[in-house]
Amino acid sequence: MEGDESMKKELVALLDYWEKNKGVSKEFLISSLEQGLSSVYRKKASLEENIRVKIDPETGDINFIDEQGNQVPPPSFPWERIAAQTAKQILIQKIREAEKAAIYNEFKKLENTIVTGRVERFETGNIVVAIGRTEGLLPQKHLLPHDRFHVGDPVRGLILEVRRPNKGVYPIIISRTATDFVRRLLMDEIPEIRDGLVEIKAIARFPGDLTKVAVDSSDPRIDPVGTCIGDKANRIKNIIKELGGEKIEVVRWYSDPEKFTASALLPAVCERVVFDKAKNEALVWVNRDQLFVAIGKKGQNVRLACKLTGWNIVVNRSEGEGPATLLLGISEDLAERLSKAGYETIKSLIQADSKELSEKLSISEDEAKELIERAIRHMQDTQPDGTLDTSEN
Repeated sequence: MEGDESMKKELVALLDYWEKNKGVSKEFLISSLEQGLSSVYRKKASLEENIRVKIDPETGDINFIDEQGNQVPPPSFPWERIAAQTAKQILIQKIREAEKAAIYNEFKKLENTIVTGRVERFETGNIVVAIGRTEGLLPQKHLLPHDRFHVGDPVRGLILEVRRPNKGVYPIIISRTATDFVRRLLMDEIPEIRDGLVEIKAIARFPGDLTKVAVDSSDPRIDPVGTCIGDKANRIKNIIKELGGEKIEVVRWYSDPEKFTASALLPAVCERVVFDKAKNEALVWVNRDQLFVAIGKKGQNVRLACKLTGWNIVVNRSEGEGPATLLLGISEDLAERLSKAGYETIKSLIQADSKELSEKLSISEDEAKELIERAIRHMQDTQPDGTLDTSEN
């Protein structure tokens, strides 16, 4: 049965357009239309259950077919007007669904890879990023501290997650703080990593501040650390620039845990490393001038070394190098007085009573409280997970 000619031409044109330009198959759309129209006619025109709608993909003709495949007369109802209205609604709905499914399938394969997009707009601190024919979300918590973007700026990030399409939810989540963002940047910048000549064995990161990368090579002719840093540090500088100045330290990986622990604490020089496997601890001794280097700003060096190696690293001063409380940045005189008063370790100072401490050292109680607070902050900074452990070894 032929319907309105203009409607049929428009329908065929729409089907061709979405197939050629949007990648939505004509067969899928026609099948959706046939099912949708059949359902509408049964409700509004009392179409019998054994009659179905059949659309000619070449002409756009809408026919009614019985169970034997024979064409039957259309229902006694203004079905052509209903067809035009319903077809438009179904097409819009199905095309949107197909587009979302195509985007999901395309980007799901790209999870954990780097994408380059453009800043489209800002939503409550989050950045909406235009990526090809869709949009992704770069949440505020996944931005680096020094990131400053404006509308239209290019932006790179790691596709952290691709979620099933859902109303009001961005399916693609982008991150610049994920550890794997640095891993992928290294792979993009350094051909030897991409080719498998140099392997990233471990990586740990404090986004915006410091990343430590442990690398190795099975080829004895290749220096893995030098290869990653590059001539005049150009390779690593490019990555640092992308990360807004975040420092990247590349260290050598060793199968020997003692060597690897010492390497992970670079640039500090270790004197001795002893393992307590029962406590999963690596006890490290360094000279006095290496104490702060080993621990690092806010304890970052030792905490990242813990993450790289999997050991809880405890840094100690070597024998004859002064009391452990020197790690708190206090004077030698005060450290010696603490030691003589029975506070030889930082843990013992944390457990001290401020009033008793002030009396023993002849200092004000406020000064004693400040010493205890300093010890607590130091312990929190140097623990791998940032927690406070006051148990004595």
